[in-house]
Amino acid sequence: MSCQYDPYAHKYTIIEPKESDLIGTYAFEKQTIDYDIAEFKDSMNNRIVIPKIGINSNGTYKVVNFPVFENLMNPTFTGLITNTGKWNKTTIGAVRDETGELKNIWGMYFDQLPEASKYMGLMNKEYPYELIFVFGDPDEGNVMIFKKE
Repeated sequence: MSCQYDPYAHKYTIIEPKESDLIGTYAFEKQTIDYDIAEFKDSMNNRIVIPKIGINSNGTYKVVNFPVFENLMNPTFTGLITNTGKWNKTTIGAVRDETGELKNIWGMYFDQLPEASKYMGLMNKEYPYELIFVFGDPDEGNVMIFKKE
């Protein structure tokens, strides 16, 4: 991933974070993939839900009411899932910093999420970090963002 015009490129985490700073609960903040979706509702009782991601120090995660957007290049909302799996910190691409030097973007890999959501980026230069899922061409700005609680 190379982000020349990506509207979020200036926010990506390019300094390796400590794993301990990633642990915690992240709540859904916004998505820019489908502006017709203003909120998410539980299919069982039709109540509004706030999707959450819990990152644990033992290398596991849990997502609750996680929005699934299938097809990375032409994302379409298909519903909410709740599941668990393993995560690890990794680099997910690169971006040029303000000096023009190419820097790694830090993020995480979630092994049991749908293919289009397995890799996510970190945002902010330092703790607390936010999680960003990018769909399609980064220059289009189709993202889903979770903020640390």
